[in-house]
Amino acid sequence: MRAFFALWRREVHGLLVAPFVYLLLGFWFLLNGLMFTYLLTYEREVQQDLGLLAPYLFGSGLLVWLLLPTFPPLLTLRLLAEERRIGTLEPLLTAPIGDAAVVIAKYLAACVFFLIFWGGVAALFLLLAAFGAPLPWGTVAAGMCGALLCSLLFLATGLWASSWGGNLLLAAGGGAALNYLLLFLPVLFEHDEGWLGAVARAAHIPNMLDRGFSAGLIDSYAVTYFLALAALFVYLAWVRLVSRRWVP
Repeated sequence: MRAFFALWRREVHGLLVAPFVYLLLGFWFLLNGLMFTYLLTYEREVQQDLGLLAPYLFGSGLLVWLLLPTFPPLLTLRLLAEERRIGTLEPLLTAPIGDAAVVIAKYLAACVFFLIFWGGVAALFLLLAAFGAPLPWGTVAAGMCGALLCSLLFLATGLWASSWGGNLLLAAGGGAALNYLLLFLPVLFEHDEGWLGAVARAAHIPNMLDRGFSAGLIDSYAVTYFLALAALFVYLAWVRLVSRRWVP
């Protein structure tokens, strides 16, 4: 366990000191801040009902679907792809720590760090409340919960994409493409009356966020879906790493 926590601290520190990560943070905070300001300034419905802020920022807002699928893979590309590119991954995998521990430590480091991204959005709500605005904190908390769960999944897919090689462009692009497939592929088949439609409706992430979490509802099925799928992609990242021993 000591080696695991040492690696986890190393990964968190690596994210904290990476200039590229702060560019991502700045861009994320800027766009979310602009969206927050726009909604409060120009959207009359939001001005009349602040409860609509959560659906816009955590559910049906266009910015959610532009940022959320792309930022986690940009964060995770350095975890495996960057280490493979600069040649530090193999020495790490031959250290006295298991491959599974390496993958989990890297994934948890990215998850903890991504809390900073959503913490900036939460700070906007706290700032609004400091000026006396009546906010529906239950809806805000549920919406934030859904956004965090979705982020856990997209970080896992990004980690899996990062495990395939040292090409940073393919790691980031592949992770983002996979996230967009998870988001929008079910939309194409949700109206099918057969089994394909049933599967698509069960895997419809936009509905889970928009009609569930951002509406103030925490569905146990949606929670299980996000966590199970995230665990699957973390497992696939581990399989990809250990598969190097299967090839003579």
